[in-house]
Amino acid sequence: MFSKYLLVVAALCIGSAANARCFESGTPMFHCTFEGGAKTVDVCLQGEVVVYSFGRTGRAADMILARREVGVPMTPWNGIGRSISEEITIYSGTYAYILSYEMDRSVESAAVSGRLIVGEGDSELAELTCDEGSVSEADFYPLFEAKDVAGQKYCPETFSWGSGC
Repeated sequence: MFSKYLLVVAALCIGSAANARCFESGTPMFHCTFEGGAKTVDVCLQGEVVVYSFGRTGRAADMILARREVGVPMTPWNGIGRSISEEITIYSGTYAYILSYEMDRSVESAAVSGRLIVGEGDSELAELTCDEGSVSEADFYPLFEAKDVAGQKYCPETFSWGSGC
């Protein structure tokens, strides 16, 4: 049943408008552009599924990955310090797509910066920095809540997810 749901999610994403961040009742969690607006990355939470899409701006996505929330590692903001930052990793076979954002919470109108790192095993294949001012969504808390509802608990002492601390 889950694999059928993923196919439906992928079909809806592929057939959606070129710049749509999420479809239907999806919750946008991350959006930015790269290379002067030529490329776009979006991450949405669609029910229990995290949907990652990457590709040329204004066209159908070149890559769409859909993963259950429990299979998407997340490092939430630790609640201290001057900067708010979070990170998620979406896997596809041996490849990892690591998305992160950061903002200075002491500055009222601070710009949010973001990046995408593509890795394979222990090797970093690419690092893309979001175009300045292009991060229009940056909030992985919906994923945190979805993981919690699914029974995964975050343990700040060990910086890990599990059934309890």
